This record gives sequence, structure tokens and C-alpha cells, in this order.
Amino acid sequence: MIREALLHLPGIGPKRCDQLREAGIATWLDLLDRPDALRFPPARWAAVENAILRCEEAVQRRDLPFLAQTFVARDQWRLLGTYYEDAAFFDIETSGLGIDSHVTVIACWFRDRLHTFVHGENLDDFLHLLDDIDLLVSFNGASFDVPVIERAFHIPRIPCAHIDLRWLSHHQELRGGLKQIEYRLGIHRPRDLVGVDGAEAVWLWDDWRRMRDPRALERLVRYCGADVLSLRRLAALLLQNQNCSVACPDGEALWSAIHALESNANATVPVPDSIEPTLSAQRRLRMALRASRL
Repeated sequence: MIREALLHLPGIGPKRCDQLREAGIATWLDLLDRPDALRFPPARWAAVENAILRCEEAVQRRDLPFLAQTFVARDQWRLLGTYYEDAAFFDIETSGLGIDSHVTVIACWFRDRLHTFVHGENLDDFLHLLDDIDLLVSFNGASFDVPVIERAFHIPRIPCAHIDLRWLSHHQELRGGLKQIEYRLGIHRPRDLVGVDGAEAVWLWDDWRRMRDPRALERLVRYCGADVLSLRRLAALLLQNQNCSVACPDGEALWSAIHALESNANATVPVPDSIEPTLSAQRRLRMALRASRL
């Protein structure tokens, strides 16, 4: 599936890609065996050959960051389809959109578990989880979530591959925000979370910060978690549209992790107003060195 990506190769656009498929070129390895299929002069073919060899080496090394950055958006589903079961799905909430806003909640589904992180309580633990993740999946994360995380934790770049489902949806004619796409695909959230949006997420955090209302924090964490679990189903449906055989979680199984959060509403530790996410100098250096090698 991954090797069927051709659009990132030099000189190959959609029309030429279709011509190669018609000529029986299914993968970049097929193309490597049949350079005459392109009829490129030696210098142009050398560029294609070099790109193929680099991608093949990345596949052998499981270098997902390289592949995610190299593939065009239209082909990134191939990466997700191959590593869907290993992927982590994540979302963040912030205290606002201003320059002085900060991350309030992070939710991440990884290894069959919904992990939640709260500002002032355990937010830095997300970085420990991130160390174990090879493929991170978001909706609109390329424009918002990922840059915000990198600024919040003072890291130059997240240490894993990232795929934004917004663009995978876009290439399947599914436009708009996550909730609009959910509605079109028949994804229904738990009844008490229907209608909750980013603006309410900011108000909920403010209620928690000012009044220590555990119900406000519980609702905020559950809303963020619902976004993440919805991404799992959305990703599966997008992949099925590409004829990938991935299992799509049903509604009851999808939201079971959200319902489990309700029982933890009174177990939250109060968050001091002044705490900001921090990272030890040693850990920051390790993250920077790791990112520089990608």
C-alpha cells in the first residue's frame, strides 16, 4: 500500500500517475524495474531513482516522519492505512486563541486506551507518551494543535510522523469542521456532549479555574476525549473509502472510554492559577536532539 504512492516522485503528477497505472506500474519498485515507462532523460530519471531509493530505505527503517513529510497529502492515507492500529489520535483544548493562551487539556487514544492530561496536573506526561508514538493523527492539527504543542513545551518539532485528517477528508470531498463531517458520515456523539464546541471548552476551563467546579473540568475532558475518539472512527471510514480493510469501531465501543471518565469527576487535583507547562532542561535537550535527527 505504501509503495503504491507515486505522486511525490519528481515529474509525476496525477495524469502521468494514471498513465503509469495503465501501463501496469503499481508501485515505485515496479517503476524502478521499468525506467523506460517514464521515457525521462538520464538526469531526470536519476532524480526519480534517488527519490525511490530514499523512500524504500525509509520503509525498511520504518521512518514514518520522513514518509509523512515526503508524501503529498493525497497519498498520506496509505501511511495511515498501513499503521492504523498503531496510530495515536489526539486533540487539545486551550484557554483561548490569544497570544497569552495556554494548553488546558490534551486527550490521546493510544494502545487501546484514552489518555488525558490536564494543565497543572499532569500535562508534561504527554511528552513521555509522545516518545512512544510513531504516528500521530489529528484534525486540523497541522495548523493548530501541533504548533501549539511545540510552543507550549518548547520543542522544535514533535518527534513522530503526523497526519492531519482535515486534508484526507478534503480529498474525499468532505469539507468543513470535524462536527460537520461527523454529521455527514453519521457519527453521533454522546447526547450530553452534542453541541459542545471550542467556545464552550474555553468557558468550562474558566469555570474550573475560578470556581474549582469538578463538573466543568469533567465535561471539558470528556469533550476533548470525544474529539479524539471521533477521529478514530473518521479515520477508519476514510480508509474504507480507499478500500482499506480496517475495523471501524461501532458507536457503543467508541464512546465507552468517554463514559468511563464520568466516574473520575471527583478525583481531580486542583490546579494552581500560576502553573504553566514546563520541561526540564535535560529532557528539552533530548527532545531537540531527537528532532534534529529526523
